[in-house]
Amino acid sequence: MRVRGQGSRRTGVLAAALAVAVAVTGCSSDQPAPRAQPTTTPPTTTAPPATTAAPKPPPTPAPAKPINPLTGSRRIPTGPVLAVKIDDTASGRPQIGIEAADVVYVEQVEAGATRLVAVFASRHPARVGPVRSVRRTDPALLSAYGPAGLVFSGGAGGPLRSLHRSRLRDLAGSGVYSRTYDGGRRAPYNLVANLGALSTRALSVARVRDVGFRWGERDPRLARTRHVMRMSAVVGRTRVSFGFEPSTLRWVRTVGGSRVRTASGAAVRAANVVVQFCRVTVDRGNVDVLGTPSMYTHTIGSGTAVVFRDGRAIPGTWKRPTLGAPTRWYDAKGAEIALKPGGAWVLLAASGTGVRYG
Repeated sequence: MRVRGQGSRRTGVLAAALAVAVAVTGCSSDQPAPRAQPTTTPPTTTAPPATTAAPKPPPTPAPAKPINPLTGSRRIPTGPVLAVKIDDTASGRPQIGIEAADVVYVEQVEAGATRLVAVFASRHPARVGPVRSVRRTDPALLSAYGPAGLVFSGGAGGPLRSLHRSRLRDLAGSGVYSRTYDGGRRAPYNLVANLGALSTRALSVARVRDVGFRWGERDPRLARTRHVMRMSAVVGRTRVSFGFEPSTLRWVRTVGGSRVRTASGAAVRAANVVVQFCRVTVDRGNVDVLGTPSMYTHTIGSGTAVVFRDGRAIPGTWKRPTLGAPTRWYDAKGAEIALKPGGAWVLLAASGTGVRYG
């Protein structure tokens, strides 16, 4: 009995211990695990440094394409500038080679007659004429061209002295002149010059430069100007006339209503005709064999002008302040007038003589 009693007490102690272990284990498995508490501090991030975009440079304007200052074309002559005195009377027509000139001036001489000063740079024909004598007007007129070469057939003492005091090159004795008798020509209306041969010898003669012409294929002012089909101005006592040819956009010279043609049969055409009104005075130092004095046209100064291009007339003014300076042409608002590319004829009329067009 005592033995059974001790065993029973041990058994009870073991049972109690197991009950306590089970209770502890049960409490541990039923208790939820602790959760992380949320933070109230915002997360920190490292931003890349701010960058400022560099401003784009302005576009570089395209450089202006060079042009021939005497015609407005893209072909720049490399040869000498040669000015030729050419007869402009009925006895001297048909003229030879003037269709190749870049610029042609019409000036007054003695007895109301006219003479041409034709400027060649783009082309140098083998035959140009009839070559005539120099006048005192020529050195001042051509001084803007620099030391250009002047082709002529002599002259009176006064004009020759003026020429030799100027920057122009005297090419009268260059050995490239000859006489032609085609069409029954007689002296003094049959002297011709070979500009092709002369251009290889005139090494000290000026090349093309800006003499004042401004060129533009289009001009918005034309739409607001008067449409013109014919024009004429009086130079000396000679009426110089042109008619507009829409098919070529050129002005064709006429005499007595008929087209003027050169010795080659080509009509005398001009992309532009500029009437430049100048002061004209008697030149007592230049008298012909009949005792008639020549006239001096003052191309330094200012005055009125009319520019004819594209079948339109643009009235304006001209200005040339000093010897050697270029001549500029301006519209009524003071803006320079652009000529149509292709060269020009400039009629040097006396102030107050007027111009007809319509």
